[in-house]
Amino acid sequence: MKTKIFLCLVACTLFFACSEKKVYHKTSLPDPKSFNAHFGDMDTNGNGLVSWDEYKTKFPNAEPKVFAAIDLNADNSLDHDEWHAFKAAHGLKHQD
Repeated sequence: MKTKIFLCLVACTLFFACSEKKVYHKTSLPDPKSFNAHFGDMDTNGNGLVSWDEYKTKFPNAEPKVFAAIDLNADNSLDHDEWHAFKAAHGLKHQD
């Protein structure tokens, strides 16, 4: 009896652990694949950061909420690590 209860608990734990979806951002956003780009192509001034203006130039249809969701430290710019964390979270290919 104890073995059956143990196996049932293990099965339930595995089910809930495997079914839990990892969420990168809290808002619903457009398909992330439409925002796949090389970081260096967005950083047009070469300062190692992508501003909203640089981002908007690369993605003219982007909304500020998309940029804000990627900007994890909320400093109004994207750094290389934030950009690649976003891409990795959505299974996008590393291009640089």
